[in-house]
Amino acid sequence: MASDRKNVPAIDSSELKDLTEKLMTACHILDHEGVTDGYGHVSVRVPGADAFITIANVSPGCVTRDRLIMQDFDGNYLAGANTPPNEWPIHACIFKARSDVESVSHTHSKWSTIFSVLPIKLKPMHHYGKFLSADGPPIYEGIGLVRTVERGNDLAKALGNGPAVLMRAHGDAVVGESIEQVIERTTRLAMLGEWNHLALLHSEPRYLNAQELEVYNADQRFPMRGWEYYVSRLKDRR
Repeated sequence: MASDRKNVPAIDSSELKDLTEKLMTACHILDHEGVTDGYGHVSVRVPGADAFITIANVSPGCVTRDRLIMQDFDGNYLAGANTPPNEWPIHACIFKARSDVESVSHTHSKWSTIFSVLPIKLKPMHHYGKFLSADGPPIYEGIGLVRTVERGNDLAKALGNGPAVLMRAHGDAVVGESIEQVIERTTRLAMLGEWNHLALLHSEPRYLNAQELEVYNADQRFPMRGWEYYVSRLKDRR
């Protein structure tokens, strides 16, 4: 059933201005940091509604306010640009399955892609990976783009209650309680993939176990520090 539009604020309303500004900044960060290329997308849940905002069928680094789109969880168009990303079901199905998720990122990160096709798992070997389990993210085995609700539901099932899922021969999907958290997790997942790769060239890494991850997770100071850093790196671009 389509979302009740009477309960959905306008995409250009003052109520959503902060969220849409952060959404565009998030896309620019992932492009600037080399995590995305011409493809990928970030989304944010519309507060109080079964709807989300993401970028239209445009490269993350090229997004502008007039290239944002609002859809409900069934994919129905609500507002904004009328060209949704090909893989909108990634966002819709995860939001529908996970009430705790406020933002979703999908990238074709080279590091996620490499570990999605290897028999070796991408595991936390640095405290930047404290948001992951000791076994690392699961892998969605579906081949092909996630263009249907059926595939979106399968991806959400593979993600489960975790923070990230690798997509075989494709990339990743990362979730968080805020746009800022999603960007931190997405960039750190890419870092962890690179560091895993480099460490494996030398020997078997000493990965962090569950107890060690708990120690790092007990320290949650400065949650906005990473976001502030990445935003500062966009100044020259702006």
